[in-house]
Amino acid sequence: MAKPIAIYTGYMIRYPLGGHVLSELQNIVGLQRLGYDVIYVEENGGDWPSCYDPVQNTMTTDPTYGLGEVRRVLRPYDIDQRVCFLDASGRYHGLDAATLGDLCRQSTMLFGHSRVTWLEEFRECRTRVFIDTDPAITQFELVEHPRASGSGYVSPHDFQFCFTLGERIGKPDCPIPTDGLRWLPTRWPLVPGLVPVRFTPHAPRFTTVMSWSARGTMTCGGVAYGDKNAELLKLLDLPQRTGAVFELALAGGHDAEARLEQAGWVISDSHAATRNLEAYLDFIGRSRGEFSVAKNVYVATRSGWFSERTLAYLAGGKPAIVQDTGWSDIIPTGEGVFAFCTADDIASAVEAIAKDYRHHCKAARKIAEEYFDSDKVLGALLRQCDLPAVS
Repeated sequence: MAKPIAIYTGYMIRYPLGGHVLSELQNIVGLQRLGYDVIYVEENGGDWPSCYDPVQNTMTTDPTYGLGEVRRVLRPYDIDQRVCFLDASGRYHGLDAATLGDLCRQSTMLFGHSRVTWLEEFRECRTRVFIDTDPAITQFELVEHPRASGSGYVSPHDFQFCFTLGERIGKPDCPIPTDGLRWLPTRWPLVPGLVPVRFTPHAPRFTTVMSWSARGTMTCGGVAYGDKNAELLKLLDLPQRTGAVFELALAGGHDAEARLEQAGWVISDSHAATRNLEAYLDFIGRSRGEFSVAKNVYVATRSGWFSERTLAYLAGGKPAIVQDTGWSDIIPTGEGVFAFCTADDIASAVEAIAKDYRHHCKAARKIAEEYFDSDKVLGALLRQCDLPAVS
């Protein structure tokens, strides 16, 4: 009997860095585990140089590097030949236009995991499922700048089902607008075997990978919301309380690096930590755990967002100290993972982890498996859409 076909749109040929690749892989392999024949599709999003080549450290319209990297990581799952990319000139790489059109017509579902990939062939997919990975940002754009799906942009209104990582959307203290859509809560899935556990009791620092200000300030309803830099600057003097136990693999914060280092933060090269999947997993594996702020927009809206990067740390058996966006209403905190609102919360978490590091490492992995297992997360999502899921 033929497997049901899932057309999966992601964002890793254009941006083939370790964190992006791992998060997409969790979904792709997770769907495969549930019985799907997964077809990976991505597009350039216009005629501009949208493909990042980390070897040359340049943006280009040539998808060669990203295609090669994606095929490499998909090869162990026999999906490397089930890839399609539409480049800036309108040329199809991998699967051709006719084959993709046929697959869309035969498909059981379109799994829209990227807001930057839309092809008209997708309208042939019987069931279209949208996954919102940027809660508040997605909804604010819908309200402030409404537009139809087209090259480089996906409108959730073209999908029958809309899921969001903002698990608290609709709560009285969450001001994120719905734009008339029913937003169903979901979270990042974990395929346990994709992240190895490494016990490193002598590792000195809690680490993270972060962009200083990827989007800048955005406004909705007259209220301004910021990025990660807005939250980290509130904690600038934190190392003076805890010592230099925090390391930031920082992208885009060159103007702030000297100020952060003077305050006691350890700054490292984000490119080295994320250049490919193996480097990213090694960076996490060598860490004591994770410490990270969230984007101000996630925090201020009490969205309930939880990071896929934090999930990777937990899956690797690394305790995490991460800013509360309301996720503490959903996931237990205090063993393995700690929600913080203040500097006092962070200092207390560092101390608690030091007292019984092994216990918190085991608890971290347990939370990852209990709350994020892909069979549970994706299985529940598919059932809500009346779609097959065979574990």
